[in-house]
Amino acid sequence: MRLLSYLHSRTSLFTKVLVANAAIVVLGAIGAALIATHFWHSQEHSPTWEFGLIAVGLAVSLGVNYALLRVAFRPLFTLHATLDKVRRGDFSARVPMVPGDPDIARLTEMANLMLDRLAEHRKAVAAQILRAQEEERKRIARELHDETAQSLTSIVVNLVAVEQLAGASGIDEPLRERLRLTKEVAQRTLDETRRLMMDLRPSVLDDLGLVPALRWFINHRVVPAGLEADLQVSGLSDRLPEELETALFRILQEAITNVVKHANASTVMVRLYRDNGSITGLVVDDGRGFHVVQTVGQPVRDRGLGLFGMQERAALVGGRVVVESAPGRGTTVRVTVPDRIGGDAQ
Repeated sequence: MRLLSYLHSRTSLFTKVLVANAAIVVLGAIGAALIATHFWHSQEHSPTWEFGLIAVGLAVSLGVNYALLRVAFRPLFTLHATLDKVRRGDFSARVPMVPGDPDIARLTEMANLMLDRLAEHRKAVAAQILRAQEEERKRIARELHDETAQSLTSIVVNLVAVEQLAGASGIDEPLRERLRLTKEVAQRTLDETRRLMMDLRPSVLDDLGLVPALRWFINHRVVPAGLEADLQVSGLSDRLPEELETALFRILQEAITNVVKHANASTVMVRLYRDNGSITGLVVDDGRGFHVVQTVGQPVRDRGLGLFGMQERAALVGGRVVVESAPGRGTTVRVTVPDRIGGDAQ
């Protein structure tokens, strides 16, 4: 019984049905062969060719049984393949409808309904997480500006005043040098705090919009890193909806940051344009590139959250991100989102 229970738990439904049908066919053939042998033995002549005919019939029966079961179980194989795609991260996969079988049709409908609900839930949760993330970024940036940056500014101003007083009072050179070094450390900390504030939530994005924010980011992060940067914009003279501007800025920011940190590139080209009811952003570099399929196929913990985050942000505004790259040939990141203003006007 334990052996049967083990085999039952380890064997697929297709294999069980195939083995059962094969057992019926084989037992029937053996029974027929025994009866025929007894009959032919009583007739006192050799049944060799009859056994060959039975063997051929048995092989044909098993082959037809296998083919019919493969056809009958194909919808289950398709369901398994679709769910495996979802497990690997393709949340757009759906089970194709199979006509002619009401049970399979109901199972397919239920599976697709479940996947649709799952996609809606993922989208809602991701939207809430990203909105909360942006609000938290704003809050931290405000606190850094109102508390930390102002305190550091006061420290720098006071150190400058103390340094001037020390020079006028004839204090020893080692003490003046210590004051100067302390002032430089405080100034660097203030500059780094301001940079962190702008990375968290650039005020220029809220005040002026996407294009000025991109120009500011390139001038303050790409050019100081020694890269030659080229930004070209077409058809975006008006402000976009806030969620669209935020999504595009974060996606392009992540792509540009990856170029600065990992691409070992000398130039980066950024394009942003409106065309046929959609807005497209491009980030192209001449860096070392990478294997896209291998990188995307890795677990999230190994490949990081950058590409995943870009795809999630694009999906939330109805867009998508495509990455093209190869070792030694640079990388192109393309994000395309629907133009809500353009779409409403059409």
